[in-house]
Amino acid sequence: MKEYELYVFDFDNTLFDTRRGISAILNHALPSVGRTYDDSRFPEFVGMTMEQMFDKFVGDESKRETFYEKFKEIVHSDAYLDAEPFPETAEVLEELYRRGKSVAIASGKYRYKIVKLMEIHGMSALTPEVISGYEDTARHKPEPDPILNAISRFDVPKEDIVYIGDSPHDAVASERAGVDSVIVNRRNGLTPDGIDCTWEIRSLEGLLDFSA
Repeated sequence: MKEYELYVFDFDNTLFDTRRGISAILNHALPSVGRTYDDSRFPEFVGMTMEQMFDKFVGDESKRETFYEKFKEIVHSDAYLDAEPFPETAEVLEELYRRGKSVAIASGKYRYKIVKLMEIHGMSALTPEVISGYEDTARHKPEPDPILNAISRFDVPKEDIVYIGDSPHDAVASERAGVDSVIVNRRNGLTPDGIDCTWEIRSLEGLLDFSA
């Protein structure tokens, strides 16, 4: 794939496997508003914010406050820290830094949660200085705002920027932001096949292969 100067990453299920934490949220929030959930449905929710989940799967305005309350109970609990970096995450970030690349994160996750998870797993030294989290933009992916907020901190032409994610929302947000996109499809059942993107790779290690 092409070599870039700025690599902007999604977080959930791109850098870290956050399935357990997100499942805890869904198992807590959806039944509270009369909606059933089991983990076989997890891929339906990948890449969505709290508001997007409610609008698509609940939709009853009288239940919005309850859904948000139950959702946030888990977000602000230790259960939401039940996540692990993918095996190649640290190695790839280290190598990008070693090659002199700039790195940022643009995510629908709260910024402090990203920082905390990186710290828990001994990756504080790899945490990018620029993190655009849930609280940093009014609009979220598939709108381009999180990506645009992150890249605004760098003096890098858009043709030298790539956004790396795992969902259709990530690819759409990249296109709207005017930057290339990489979809990491680990064939783990979480990432749909056939997402329209600039590049598709099987693991983050594919970012380091500039020969293609």
